[in-house]
Amino acid sequence: MTATLRSDQQIEVSYSGAIKPKMAELLKGFNSAPGAKNSPLLSAASVSASLQKISELSSISVKETDSQALVGSLWITDSEKLSRRFPFISQKLGSGESVLTFTVSRESAPQLLSLFTQDVRDYLDALMAPVVSGEKLTNAEYLALVTSVYGKTIAQEIESSRLTLDIQVPGKIAKVIGGTAAESRASFSIPLLDLLVLQKTLNYQVVWN
Repeated sequence: MTATLRSDQQIEVSYSGAIKPKMAELLKGFNSAPGAKNSPLLSAASVSASLQKISELSSISVKETDSQALVGSLWITDSEKLSRRFPFISQKLGSGESVLTFTVSRESAPQLLSLFTQDVRDYLDALMAPVVSGEKLTNAEYLALVTSVYGKTIAQEIESSRLTLDIQVPGKIAKVIGGTAAESRASFSIPLLDLLVLQKTLNYQVVWN
């Protein structure tokens, strides 16, 4: 995912995502409805409809690149208003220092989940993800649980998956928490496992002048 921040509080976002092969096989097996095997695991129509419900988003575009992958883009037209709706995202713009923060915890997890389609929430539920169940597990305990139910390969795919987030800011970066920076670009590589388990609060921040 790439987010380009502008000084007028608008943010241009482009993203892509795919489900790994063995995980895709597993998730397709959960749906026994007629024709389900030929339906996309990630539905562009469903994702678009979900995003359209958020008034602070515009120019929403979503496309399936295959049955288990998506690409898309959108504009956040009022980041301050969006952060009031979803407090795990916080942006403070100032004449000197500006700050963008993402803080995800077990307490704020429902806000994050509300951004997902019902299909994705069902997938997470089937994977027994603590972010959905509320169960307090460590990363190691969760991987052991997945291994015991679905096998080692699925656990390995979860453990190796990461969310990559690049943020371009309208200034020079002064500080980054949880990532790296080069001039006006901050990069974060977030393990999917950390998001699924939330063993500890995840805090990512970029500060620029």
